[in-house]
Amino acid sequence: MKRLLLLILFLLLVALGISFAVHNSEPVTLHYYFGSVSGPLSLIVVIALAVGAVLGVGTSLLLVFSQRHKVSRLQRKLDTCEQEIRNLRHLPLRDNH
Repeated sequence: MKRLLLLILFLLLVALGISFAVHNSEPVTLHYYFGSVSGPLSLIVVIALAVGAVLGVGTSLLLVFSQRHKVSRLQRKLDTCEQEIRNLRHLPLRDNH
């Protein structure tokens, strides 16, 4: 059932994409700093979305790896502290009273 729903959703998205491409097929010129590119509007929009998605995922991955490094560093520090606590608990108590 889940696969069928995913297939229907995928086919709906493909149909919407094809409809978008057909309705926006007129050529446009995109001017940027190093030159210009001419192509169909739908293709330029899809490329812009893809570039944005890649940049977003790349930024997210940098943040995730940074957080994982921080977690591993803190985990090592915690392990050291727990080992120190275990060592202190095994020391005999000395009472001078």
